[in-house]
Amino acid sequence: MAIFSPHEADDQRRDWIILRDGGVALYWRPEVLKKDVDWLEEQGYNIVEFDASKWNSEEQMHDSVRSALSFPYYYGKNLDALDECMRDDFTVPDSGGAVLVFHHYDQFAKIDQRRGPDQRKLAQVVLDILAGTIRYHMLFGRRLLILVQSDDPGIRFDDLAGFSAGWNSQEWLNSSRGL
Repeated sequence: MAIFSPHEADDQRRDWIILRDGGVALYWRPEVLKKDVDWLEEQGYNIVEFDASKWNSEEQMHDSVRSALSFPYYYGKNLDALDECMRDDFTVPDSGGAVLVFHHYDQFAKIDQRRGPDQRKLAQVVLDILAGTIRYHMLFGRRLLILVQSDDPGIRFDDLAGFSAGWNSQEWLNSSRGL
């Protein structure tokens, strides 16, 4: 089964646009994000939301994700375990799909001070894992979208499973984000 039918491949559909552009979309204004989340929920998507401003450590991020996504008790609380559980233990419904929404993700990105300059930052690696998960689930005809809200209108996440996270269609221009 195709992930979209020919009549669904429409540049007016929010899910089509987000997946066409890599599956990870950035948002600055919460009201723009809410509008898209509401539309996706109306289309039958399961929505799971996270407040990344509450994550002061990698462990807190893992605890939050494990709880919200019902990962098994043996979840290892590390990036390899996150990658494995997103593929094997997270259910993306065949009908509709799933959306992971991260609010204030820039706050989580700021806590990552311990990694060396030659290593990718934790927030970037987490999004890279999720972007790879999007592609994995698409192989089975299932739609997974990642929506990332940032209070920093200039934040960037490049090279996420071969794509860069792009700004949503309403905030694509720098001027629409106050830059």
